[in-house]
Amino acid sequence: MIKRLLAGYVAIVLVLAGALAIPFGIVFAERQREQFAVALERDAVVLATIYEDALQHDLEIVPVPAEAYAQRTGVRVVVVDVEGDSVVDTSDDTPRSFSSRPEIDTALGGERFSGTRYSTTLQEELFVAAVPVASGSRVYGAVRLTVFNDDVEEQVHAMWLSLGLVVVVAVGATAVVAFVVARSVTRPIARLGETAALIAGGDLSARAGIADAPPELAELAATFDEMAERVESLVESQRSFVADASHQLRTPLTAMRLKLENLEADASAEELVALGDVVVEVERLRLVIDQLLELSREGSAGTVPVDAIDVVSQRFSLWEPVAQEGSIAFDMHVDSDIVCDAVALPGALEQILDNLIDNALRYTPEGSSVTMSVSMDPRGQCRIAVVDSGPGVPGEDLEKIFDRFWRGDTDEPGTGLGLAIVAHLVSQSGGSISATNVPKGGLSIMVTLAASPSDPAV
Repeated sequence: MIKRLLAGYVAIVLVLAGALAIPFGIVFAERQREQFAVALERDAVVLATIYEDALQHDLEIVPVPAEAYAQRTGVRVVVVDVEGDSVVDTSDDTPRSFSSRPEIDTALGGERFSGTRYSTTLQEELFVAAVPVASGSRVYGAVRLTVFNDDVEEQVHAMWLSLGLVVVVAVGATAVVAFVVARSVTRPIARLGETAALIAGGDLSARAGIADAPPELAELAATFDEMAERVESLVESQRSFVADASHQLRTPLTAMRLKLENLEADASAEELVALGDVVVEVERLRLVIDQLLELSREGSAGTVPVDAIDVVSQRFSLWEPVAQEGSIAFDMHVDSDIVCDAVALPGALEQILDNLIDNALRYTPEGSSVTMSVSMDPRGQCRIAVVDSGPGVPGEDLEKIFDRFWRGDTDEPGTGLGLAIVAHLVSQSGGSISATNVPKGGLSIMVTLAASPSDPAV
């Protein structure tokens, strides 16, 4: 935004400066050339007056006035007689004819000449002024003054350079002022953006706290902070409510289960079946409450370093007997020579793996296999994959499997919260998760966790 504001201000100044400086420069340049022509012609008239008597009465021509003028101004002076032969030439002492020169021809004809022409002898562009030396209507000779046109243009270029410097200074000053103004506007906006990002990342205590902003932005920041405070209060109230409700519900559920188990001692066979179904539903309700409590703890803790390979090995040992009981081959593969130190919420990786393994074993038929693997990606991040041999998930539903309470078209028991909790824990740990169908059948879920700063691979 600062760049756009600076570009806008500078563009306005450049347009204004161009609209003023360019026409002024053109007019000034033409004016300079005209003034130079007038001054050169005036000097030629003065010199013609000095040499008028000598040419009229055939007196000795004294070159001193012409030489003094030439030395002072750098202008070449040529005085010719009525035949066009030079009698004074400040650049050449040898008399010669100038009658072929157009300006001399014009001056000997009684007219004045002023302008530029190209000299084939000097191969340079010349600025020329020529006037007749005359008394009345009779012409006795002519005076010609010449100067290289580059000398005149140098003055014009110097003027353009001065104008350019003025424009540069104006643009520079505008850029400085624009930067200060832009910073005063964008700094509060950037602060609001940073605060919004912190809140979006889970830091609900973040506040913009902008006091030195323009009144409109200060008012916006105050409203934003008020909104953030209310959101924090609402979220904390919701978390407290869910936590309190879960704790309150656990007690009667536990008591209910105990009473059901006590009833089983005196129940008939049919009653035992019914009581068993009730116990299962009570246990399922307890699981739902625990999972909802877990989902309500978003952003409640910071990440810590974890040895992913060690955690995976522990969970493999814990779940291997369960897999064997279901006649499912449970394997673990770890890339050789890797150290997979990652970061995650405390205890999160254990919960992630328990949910993924439980989900994989539930959907894998007897005689099939479930595989866990650990590897590292090129950036040093730790990748953990759990692959089952189940029916997989229809392609259009792959993006939904991490949604809360989504269970798809299945008769398997569950709450629809397991993978939602996994996605939540992975996200809060700063990682990513994805699911793909295995070509030969089954589902592969890949969890990627950022490497721990202490990991040499980082």
